[in-house]
Amino acid sequence: MSTTQRTALRPHRARLGAVASAAAVVLLAGCAAPLPTPEPDESPATPPPVLDEGQEAEVLAAVGAALEEAGAANDPALLEDRLTGPALAIRTSQLQVAKTRGDAELVTELPTEVQQVVIPTTQTWPRTSYAVSVQPESLQSPRLTVYEQAGPREQYELWGWVRLFPSTTLPSFAAPTLGSEAVAPDDDSLLVTPADALAQYADVLNVGASSSFAGSFPDDPFRTLLAERAKLWNDALAPAAGTYSLTFTPNPDEPVRAVRTADGGALVVGAMTSAETMSAEEGAVVPPSTETEKALFGSTQATNVLKVGYVDVVAMYVPPAGSEEQVRVLGTEHIATSIATS
Repeated sequence: MSTTQRTALRPHRARLGAVASAAAVVLLAGCAAPLPTPEPDESPATPPPVLDEGQEAEVLAAVGAALEEAGAANDPALLEDRLTGPALAIRTSQLQVAKTRGDAELVTELPTEVQQVVIPTTQTWPRTSYAVSVQPESLQSPRLTVYEQAGPREQYELWGWVRLFPSTTLPSFAAPTLGSEAVAPDDDSLLVTPADALAQYADVLNVGASSSFAGSFPDDPFRTLLAERAKLWNDALAPAAGTYSLTFTPNPDEPVRAVRTADGGALVVGAMTSAETMSAEEGAVVPPSTETEKALFGSTQATNVLKVGYVDVVAMYVPPAGSEEQVRVLGTEHIATSIATS
C-alpha cells in the first residue's frame, strides 16, 4: 500500500474509533443500574398512644400535689397551673367555702391512686386522657377524672370530674399500650352525636317526662336526687305562694370531651351550668338550705327570692349507631358556686 493510501485511510480509522467510543458510552449508559427511589416509611394504621402509663402516673401525681397544696392553704391561686375548665371553677368555689366554714368537709375527695386509665392516640391538640380512681376513704363512689393538654408546650391539667353512680358499670376501652381514639363532638358514628347527647340530657333534666328525649335515657340517681329536692322546695314554698325552678344549660365555652370505647361507642363527658330559683310572695323569706349555700351566702340579708348557680359535669356512655341500647349516664358532679337574692 502506498504512502498516499495509508494516509487516506487514517481519517476513516479515526472516525471508526470515535464511533466505537461513542457506542461504548451509549452502551454503558444503557446498562447502568437505575438509582433506587426512596420509599416513605409506612405509617401505622392506628396512631400510638401519646402517653405511657408511667407518664400518666406523673400527671396524676402532679395534679394531686397541686390539689393538696391549694387545699392546705385554702388558696385557689395554687390551682391555676394544674386545673382548668369546670374543675378549676368547682375547686375554687369549694376552697372558698372551706375557708368560710373553717373546715374542708365539703371539698370533694379526688384520689390520685387509680384503677384504670384511658390514654389518647390524638396526634394534635388538645389531648385528653381519663382515669378512674380507687374508692375514696369516705367510701363514696370512685371518681372519673378528665385531664387535658391544651398545646404541645402545655402541661396536662385536670379539666373535670364526676362521682360515678353506685354500681355503675363502665364500658370497656382499648388497653393503655394501644391507646384510644378521641371522638369529635359531632361524630355521627354513634347513636347520637356527643354534643347532642349532652343537649338531650339537659332537656330531660329540665322538663322530665315531657321531654321528647325522655325515652332515650333510663332513670338515674341524679334525676332522682333532683326530683326529691324539687319536691321539698315546692312543699316548703307552697304556703307562701312560691315557685321553684331548676334549669340546665350545656356550657357553650366547653365542648364535650369524648373517647372511643371498645365496642365502637363513646364515653362522653360534658360541662353544664344550672340555675336554681326559689321565690315566694312579698314579705316571705327564702333562706339558703345547704351548708355550701350558707357559706356562699355569708352575711347577705335573705329576701323572698333565692338564686343558686351551679357548675355541672356529666359523664355518659353513648352506644354505636344502630345499637338497641340507650344512652346511659354514668355519673355527675353538681356543685353550687354562686348565690344571690335577685
